Amino acid sequence: MTPVVSAEIVAGALILLAVLALTYIFVRRRLLASGAPLMLCALQPHGRSQYRLGLLRFSGSALEWFTLIGPSPRPARTWERPRLELGPPGLPPAAIAGLPEAVTVDCHYGSDSFSLALAPSAYTAMRSWLESSPPGFNVNVA
Repeated sequence: MTPVVSAEIVAGALILLAVLALTYIFVRRRLLASGAPLMLCALQPHGRSQYRLGLLRFSGSALEWFTLIGPSPRPARTWERPRLELGPPGLPPAAIAGLPEAVTVDCHYGSDSFSLALAPSAYTAMRSWLESSPPGFNVNVA
């Protein structure tokens, strides 16, 4: 086999690998977005200095956070609606890549503390979702 043919085989394999990776990312994103609102969000666990970009999804009774580019179609973190507490929004101390006009919010879930960085409209949606009645709960409205 000549070096040119070997180089063509390697280049073809790399192109095929790139196409497969992009296809998987697209299909995963479509599956995550099916049936529930999905938004870009950054997570900063307590004690860490950097934010990790990911996707935030509201399900009926939980808030789910997925890594932005990852192999798993399952959420990396899940927070149940009744136990999640949000603090007031604030400005991040430094710019967050991927979220240029983000607001940060300190969150508490039991004994776990973390920060989320979201677009202002996404924060409003999350606050409304958290304060509304969960599906299936009978609420008397006067």
